[in-house]
Formats: sequence, C-alpha cells, structure tokens
Amino acid sequence: MGSIANILRNKSLVKRTLKWIVVVNAVLAAAGIVIGGSTEFVARIHGTSFLLVATAASLVGIELGKFRTELKMIWPIGFGASLLMGLAVIAMIWGVSPPDALGRPLGTVAVAAVAVTYCAVVSIIAERAILRTICWIGALVYSCYVWALIWFEFDVLPGRILALLAVLQSACSLLAVIDFIAARRAARDGAGAPYLSVEYCPYCGSADVSVSLGETKCTTCGESFRLRS
Repeated sequence: MGSIANILRNKSLVKRTLKWIVVVNAVLAAAGIVIGGSTEFVARIHGTSFLLVATAASLVGIELGKFRTELKMIWPIGFGASLLMGLAVIAMIWGVSPPDALGRPLGTVAVAAVAVTYCAVVSIIAERAILRTICWIGALVYSCYVWALIWFEFDVLPGRILALLAVLQSACSLLAVIDFIAARRAARDGAGAPYLSVEYCPYCGSADVSVSLGETKCTTCGESFRLRS
C-alpha cells in the first residue's frame, strides 16, 4: 500500500495514467461498435474505465487529504476500502459473482470508502476547523446509520432527525466549498496585486523615507502618507 501511495503522489504520472485509461477505453469501445461486438462487452469496457477513474480519484483525494492529523487513524482504512471496493466492483462487472455471505461486508467496505473519501475532500477544501468538524461528524453519523441498516435492518433514527442532519450536512458542505473558492480567489488577487514602492516624499521631495505597517513616513519633514493601488 505504501508503494501505491508513492505513485499517487506523482501527479504527472497519475494524470498520464488516467488519460491513457480514457484513450484505451474509447478505442476498445469504438472497435467493439465497428466490429459489431456485443453491447454487453462495450458496456463492460465503459464501466471498467469509469470505475478505474473513480477509484483513482478517491485514492488521490485520500492521499491529498490525509495531512489533517485529526483523522490520521481512518486514512489507511479508507485507502484500503476504496481500493478493495474498486477492484471488487470491476470483478463483478466482468462476471464474477461473490457469494451472498459477502454482501454485507462489501456494503460495509463501500460505505467506509465513500465516507473517508468525503472526509478527505472536506479536509482539502475546508479551511475553518468548525466546518471540517461538523462535516466529519455528519459523515460518521451517516456511516453508522447505514451500517446499522446493513447489519441489523432497522432504523435507529427518526425520519425528521435524519432529514435535519441531511440539511445540516448539505449546508456545511456548501459552506466549505464557498470558503474554498473565496480563499483561492483571495490568494489569486493577492498574488496579482502590484507592488508599489516610494522613492521620494511628495511633500518635500526628500528620498529619506521609511515604511512601517503600510504607512510611509518622511524622516526629513515628518509627514506620513499611504499608497493606493
């Protein structure tokens, strides 16, 4: 698993791999259509390509989001769950039928993969700790709820409480996205702001000026002034 993580850190390699997956998928699908192959084969090719891209995106997201040390225990679990679930679904697409006894374990793994991927995305985009915490707690509550449905087949939360949790989760997720967009825009505007320097005092013409806390002061005449871009 460590070698896979090292590969995922190489962004250029991941991009090239995903690009070639899409290209090969398109070529195989086109060949199947032209040659007159079965639609089932073409559907399997498309499904495999989609799952490979989705699994790779999940693994990359978890790898990028694990710098948040608050959830350091769940990142390896989510990484393994996402990888296992992607391979299992691809195998089922190509005709492998798992026994019924594996239905609940596979469902549990799928929920873990989705929840940890969501937490990783929140870790990447949410700058505010309170937003991250609420989103993480919501993901944990929903995961436990779905696991209870899978293993015990009964509802542990009333419908209204579940609906309120859904509203809160959606609102916090949207706020995290808005916070991320605002932070990126502020960083971009700050990087593009022109740098202005003072060469002489506009009052007396002296070149002996000093800058402190955004305010420029002439040491000759004592006048202070600010620059505006």
